Amino acid sequence: MSAFTQTAYLGTSLSNGNPNGQCINNYDNMGYVLGTSSTLFNDGCSLSSGPLQEIVEFLDYLVTSAGAGQDLVATYPNPFQNYKGSPLVAAQAELDLVDGGETLQNNPIWPLLHRNVDVAIVNDNSADTATLFPNGSEILSTYIQAQSAGLMRMPPIPSVDTFISEGLNQRPTFFGCNNPDVMTIIYLPNQDYTFASNQSTFKESYTVEETDGMIANGVQIATKGGDQQWPLCLACGIMGKTGGQLPDGCQACLDEYCYLSETGNRYS
Repeated sequence: MSAFTQTAYLGTSLSNGNPNGQCINNYDNMGYVLGTSSTLFNDGCSLSSGPLQEIVEFLDYLVTSAGAGQDLVATYPNPFQNYKGSPLVAAQAELDLVDGGETLQNNPIWPLLHRNVDVAIVNDNSADTATLFPNGSEILSTYIQAQSAGLMRMPPIPSVDTFISEGLNQRPTFFGCNNPDVMTIIYLPNQDYTFASNQSTFKESYTVEETDGMIANGVQIATKGGDQQWPLCLACGIMGKTGGQLPDGCQACLDEYCYLSETGNRYS
């Protein structure tokens, strides 16, 4: 759409960027945001057989009995209605939003490619492998689609085979760190440091202990399991885009984490 809207007024009916009536607030409530980005009902309810059939039938009963019909998407007033910069959706009064994973883009990297963002920290929680861990396919999909759309701020991403063979799906990696013309993506894949974080997307409930375990494991992912060198290396990955002199020790960090954007090989 090549356009943005202020989330504070998301939910307001707009025409060419101007409100049609009363302004609406609180659509940027965290519950709405998380619920929208996790909307899998439309995908799950398309299943007609298999181990999830009972869940599908129950969800179908819930939305029908609630008077919602078969509307299994998150519906928002279209903030880009009658906006010339977004011709693909300008005629629509509403936008139907679903989980980004349906286009193999679980992370919201795409909007950042329309702005001069220097560094993005991306946590990949995809369930790509047989053991429900990421294999790099979602970030690779964004790279392929960005190339097709001419969005050149997206750094080149190695193939899934490279992710697996090099173990990039099991440790942090800096993509685009040696190229000033692209965004640096600090890639943090899901790992089970202290908890079995490879849970199914269709797991519907978590105990308090499981919730605490998932959050604690997320802290371990962010800190690379408490690696004492990681804070410096993270800073090096971010500061590398400034073009200035980097602190001592950064070269060792880049040798370990940075991939050459042109080839997918290690930084040297």
